Amino acid sequence: MSTRSVNPKDDREAALWADARRDKAWSQEQQAALERWLEGRPDRRDLLDRHEALIDDAAVIWATQRMVRAKPTRRAWQARSLGAIAGAGFAAVVGAVVVFGGGLPPRGDLIEGARGVPRPIALADGSSIRLNGQSQVRVRLGQHERRLRLKGEGFFEVAPDKSRPFSVEVDGVRVTAVGTRFNVDQRQTAAGTVVEVEVFEGVVKVAGKGEPVHVHAGELARVVGGVVQRSALARPELETDVPPWAKGWLEFNEATLASVVDDLERATGVEVKLSDPAVGRVLVSGRFAYDDPENALAALARLHGLKLTRQRADQFEISGG
Repeated sequence: MSTRSVNPKDDREAALWADARRDKAWSQEQQAALERWLEGRPDRRDLLDRHEALIDDAAVIWATQRMVRAKPTRRAWQARSLGAIAGAGFAAVVGAVVVFGGGLPPRGDLIEGARGVPRPIALADGSSIRLNGQSQVRVRLGQHERRLRLKGEGFFEVAPDKSRPFSVEVDGVRVTAVGTRFNVDQRQTAAGTVVEVEVFEGVVKVAGKGEPVHVHAGELARVVGGVVQRSALARPELETDVPPWAKGWLEFNEATLASVVDDLERATGVEVKLSDPAVGRVLVSGRFAYDDPENALAALARLHGLKLTRQRADQFEISGG
């Protein structure tokens, strides 16, 4: 197998430099900093050139900009418009709000995620849910508590109600909030099930097997084997933002290609086979639109010297180049 050798950290930084150079506010100080970075390793200029060549590809979004949305009111969570991202190459998506029959949803009502960019689903209490593909949540809105059971990944915007705490349970982990915005992701790894909780606004309480941990906006909690580990995010989301997957793109920072493929399969329903375990260990950084998964996979393969083969509709294989 032959793959292009790419330093993962340089790969990520080259993606950010390539995007930053498109900004009209690019300054001489930034250019000087870039030149110093390029002088650090002889292969960085080639890596930057390849990222700049890919940046206009409809399948690859190396943007670092965040979309700012109007902050929701306490009384109503309105439909949001996901405005077109400059250079993104995919259409703007408007999220229509669905209300359960004007009243409380039936106890234990099951909501399932679908392929593609998710639409926010409004609950009768004013809260809102977005579900990733292959995900589902069972909702129970009671008089004294609001309790949800999640499988997969979901983004929750909680309407404040101190008399009825809002909790999300997944694989023995319980995330509790009064009024806040957070993302919960359950995924299978070689080490077992991992639950990640990213907080966008406010504070949530994450409880595993030990003492509960309070996680604030701009922080991430990772739960492995019931043990909660909290850390600060390198680049926190804006309070008014939503996770990248809820906007139609996937973001990775030195992630293995195998995990990238897992996320792409979940969001789009495609099937991707990796011909060799070494291919799955290739590290990837950047942001990729998933409205056209074949183009996204092709861009990844080109960048890392791999080969993409279409086996049949929605089935692909990635092998060494």
